[in-house]
Amino acid sequence: MSRRKHPYRGGSVRQTDALFVRISDYAESSAVVRLLTSDLGAVSAVAKGAKRLSNSFQGPVDRGRLYAVRLTRRGKEGLYHLHSARMREAFAGLRYDAARFVAASLVLEVAADLMRDDEPHADLFRLTVFTLKVLDRAPPERLALVTPFFLVRALELSGHAPELDACVISGQAIPRDRPALVHPGRGGLLHPEAGHAEPGTRSVAWHILDLYVDLRDRPAREALSLPASAGDAHALRRLLVDWLEYVLERRFRAALVGVPAAG
Repeated sequence: MSRRKHPYRGGSVRQTDALFVRISDYAESSAVVRLLTSDLGAVSAVAKGAKRLSNSFQGPVDRGRLYAVRLTRRGKEGLYHLHSARMREAFAGLRYDAARFVAASLVLEVAADLMRDDEPHADLFRLTVFTLKVLDRAPPERLALVTPFFLVRALELSGHAPELDACVISGQAIPRDRPALVHPGRGGLLHPEAGHAEPGTRSVAWHILDLYVDLRDRPAREALSLPASAGDAHALRRLLVDWLEYVLERRFRAALVGVPAAG
């Protein structure tokens, strides 16, 4: 990110890449935009004239696209002002396929919840952009694992990942002769014979947790090419969405949409 003196306000211009995740009306022709940035974390900014066809944003700004933006801010608090936005990636394919659109919407919702205001998280930003690119361009047969891949990596980056090595309470090794028990409130696996199963515990097949580990540990291209079934990918996606909703105490709207999402 670069900075230079702003010629009009006496402040500094901050230039960074940004994903637009929410756009709200503000006066007749302007908007308040919520951005995920590579260098500033999550920020809110006033975009004056954003709804005009002729403006400094190369046309109306749109949610879910990647822009190179210029921002200023007075002081350390309050809204930024968005002065320009040059589109770098339109992700056009996401707008013409319902499954890709739903998956991308979930990715953006999760990223927006995990990225904090004014706290840069470059790794999470890069993961989000990478995932949107894959959803936009991958052939249909390669889409099943894209959303689970993102959720696994996002959990690891944000510190909300489940503990899968042993029972989170007793430290005992977990036998694999029966389904695994996981609990988001406890933070991971529970030992079935130690009496730790409790309301909210999920029973999960071990091969679903093995898929989690593969998506976590393998290089991205190798992970996304794993020969997992669509059913297994969906089961892992559902588990991870439930996990995040419990941890973050919210519901993701995209997870409720009745369209078979990619992954």
